[in-house]
Amino acid sequence: MKKTILIFLLSTMVLAVSAQAKRKDQVKRKYQKAEQVNENLPLVQVHGRVLNVNREPLAGASITVPGTRLGVNANADGEYFLTGLPTGKVSIQASFVGYQTKVIDYYLQEGLNDVYFTLDQDDITLEPVMVTSQKREQQALDVPVTMSVIGSSLLEDADIRELAQLSDFVPGLNIRVQTPHRPSFVVRGMTSDEVSPNAQPRVSVYYNNVPTSRGSMALAELYDMERVEVLKGPQGTLFGRGSQIGVIHFLSKRPDQNSGGYLTAGMGDYGMKEIQGAVNIPIAENKLFARAAGIYSYRDGYVENTFGGTLNGKNTIGGRFSLRYLPFYNTKVDLVVNYQKDDEPGVAFMSKKFPNAQGVTDIFKYQASLEQGKNLKNNRDVLGSSLEIKHFRNEHNYLSSITSYYTNSANSRWDGDGTAAPAIDMAETADVKQFTQELRYNFSKGSRTNGSVGASYWREKVDQTYWFSPNEQHMAYLFLQPDYLIAPDGKAYPMPALPAIPDLGPLGGMPLPTSHEEENLSGAVNQSYEAFLDATQRMTPRLSFTVGLRGTYERFNVSNESVFTGGSPSVLGMLIGNSPNLFFKPVDRTEIKDNFLSFTWRGNLKYDFTEKANLFLGYAKGRRPNVLQFNSLGKSEVMNAEIVHSFDAGLKMALARRIWADLGAFYQLYRNFQTTAWIADPQTGEFNYLIQDAGKATSYGAEANLRAALLKNLELFGNYAYIHARFDSIDSRGNQQQYAGNSFRLTPEHSFTVGLNARIPLTQSLLFFAVPSYAWKSHIWFEDANTAGLEQDAYGMLNLHTGFELKKPSLTIALSATNLLDEKYLISAGNTGSMFGVPTFVPGAPRMLCAKLTWKF
Repeated sequence: MKKTILIFLLSTMVLAVSAQAKRKDQVKRKYQKAEQVNENLPLVQVHGRVLNVNREPLAGASITVPGTRLGVNANADGEYFLTGLPTGKVSIQASFVGYQTKVIDYYLQEGLNDVYFTLDQDDITLEPVMVTSQKREQQALDVPVTMSVIGSSLLEDADIRELAQLSDFVPGLNIRVQTPHRPSFVVRGMTSDEVSPNAQPRVSVYYNNVPTSRGSMALAELYDMERVEVLKGPQGTLFGRGSQIGVIHFLSKRPDQNSGGYLTAGMGDYGMKEIQGAVNIPIAENKLFARAAGIYSYRDGYVENTFGGTLNGKNTIGGRFSLRYLPFYNTKVDLVVNYQKDDEPGVAFMSKKFPNAQGVTDIFKYQASLEQGKNLKNNRDVLGSSLEIKHFRNEHNYLSSITSYYTNSANSRWDGDGTAAPAIDMAETADVKQFTQELRYNFSKGSRTNGSVGASYWREKVDQTYWFSPNEQHMAYLFLQPDYLIAPDGKAYPMPALPAIPDLGPLGGMPLPTSHEEENLSGAVNQSYEAFLDATQRMTPRLSFTVGLRGTYERFNVSNESVFTGGSPSVLGMLIGNSPNLFFKPVDRTEIKDNFLSFTWRGNLKYDFTEKANLFLGYAKGRRPNVLQFNSLGKSEVMNAEIVHSFDAGLKMALARRIWADLGAFYQLYRNFQTTAWIADPQTGEFNYLIQDAGKATSYGAEANLRAALLKNLELFGNYAYIHARFDSIDSRGNQQQYAGNSFRLTPEHSFTVGLNARIPLTQSLLFFAVPSYAWKSHIWFEDANTAGLEQDAYGMLNLHTGFELKKPSLTIALSATNLLDEKYLISAGNTGSMFGVPTFVPGAPRMLCAKLTWKF
């Protein structure tokens, strides 16, 4: 497969060059003629809009002048601006996926000319989708990178409301949500756990053009959304330092001049209750618009805890207020304020080795025995605001400022051993404050070079505390006799004192405490200053070249402190030299600081076969910043920055306005690969969960998307991804690597989704709809170490969203079913218990049904 990918990359490059050569002389003559004329003629400008038959703007539509290098994309209002044309008869073309291409022959005069387009859409056609992934409005077709877009229609039709559901609709993406404040975003096999407050994610998460990359800030409820854009491969020049291997960009609906909204109420299995809605209000005509949206979503946990309460449940309330102000004809101001509060029960970390209180070891009986009962929890408060100001010189040249401030407070408590024994009782609290400021100038030079240049500042203050409170009369079993932690009847029996055996020396026979508390307090102030440039140049009428460069100066300041906070000093800690603590050796507050200067870049070629089919080739350098961290003994270390060299090639095409297909292949080389692992301290033998340098790694694969409007009321959609991601056999020095040949964690080698979207009119006012989808993933490992047993076999899930729509009044009644076949699968395996030889497992959700009623007004 590796050779096949390389052959594909080379052959597509040869294809682009040979096709271009055939037109070289003809195109060159056209350029020379046009440019000679332009030198001798006064300024000619063309302004216009691209609309559909309903008079709605087609943002991102492509406007070109056939036979020349001139081309732009319509802005958010469907407007465009062209320069560099001669007077006289000129053909101007507008195209957009899902619409008929239109060419207008116009006699241009000196000065400003108005040319407006109205594009027709067939009865059977694809839904058009605009994207802003290159920081300007475009079609996905025009972006020379591998990407997927989930528009508002698909979000609504498939009832996509949670992060994990997105994985099924984007090839190469896997999202694992174990707790709301720490989801794992996996793109092409790459993810990250921010175990150090300084560690930065490999996948950037953006919300309305604002970075919210630390997982704790991800707003998990997908209500009132416009679209979700997922870009794969390094995106540093466009989205900054945290986007080493991809970007997930969530864009909510913004206020407009139309009055209206919706209200949804639902109920279902496990006490599920949901209320969500939005209202759009024009306050001052053509000046001020507001939109408010909110959600309340509750569900009991699907795992019963025999010690009280449930686990893996949901209790979320969220709200969003958006305001758009147009103080002048050339100025736009957008304010967005988001809030989300999660007050959820704990995670069902369950043991497969030891039985619960009922003597059952099968975790898919969905019954756990975790002794802290209702004290187990996952709480989070996220408040974010952003202010975006755009000042336009014309439709494509404007200055924008984006200012944001986000805060997050999260705390969770979990049972690390997954049993009724009070052995590993842990908690984490985190407080994050983030400020960002970006200034960007978007430009269109001669309608041939389009891009942006700017600078940004980012500051993040993180405070993180781990609390550990073992009952050592049970914890001692994990040191001495792990198999006896839980008796066959499911009960935990204490060990009052250490055994009086010679191996324990003077500690033999010493009584063990039942109460002990200790904390590790860490913090970081992370800052970056960045400057960037990204632009696309039309080199010929069909060939364009995109180049991007970003320079980043980072400043990190990380602190660490470990303290004994209550109860009795640890006796077990004496065995490993951490007394009076057990897990974290007491150390005074210490700091480490460091600064780094780095550069990332990209280069892409795109060749247009037609206005709706193209080939692209690309290279990009990605970087995950250096990690500053402390181990449990308080010792500091600085990890090297992780570097990836990524090569991409692909085809994008829209056929007969009914079929959208994109195919992509990638090849990626990593060095200083940062992986998280339980690392043994050479002095004490104690394990620490830290980031380590795993050396070199290589990944390659292919991805495909397909959407086809088969009939007027029937659409087929599907995707497929192949990812071969492995650690290399030797490192850069020729030494054998610890993980040689291992697969990246959380990465299925094969995955696919297939589904239908049927919307069948029963009468003039009543419509039936059904959106079934089936998603399948091959075997995955939960750790880079590929530990036997900590894995998930291949599995597939069938989901269904179906119901009826009534036109007047606009009502929809729907039934949603997730995991309709009741497939048994794991969310995670290993976790804290792995450090002590008692790994825990989190079962995925069983079949769930719910009904919803929606009123649109």
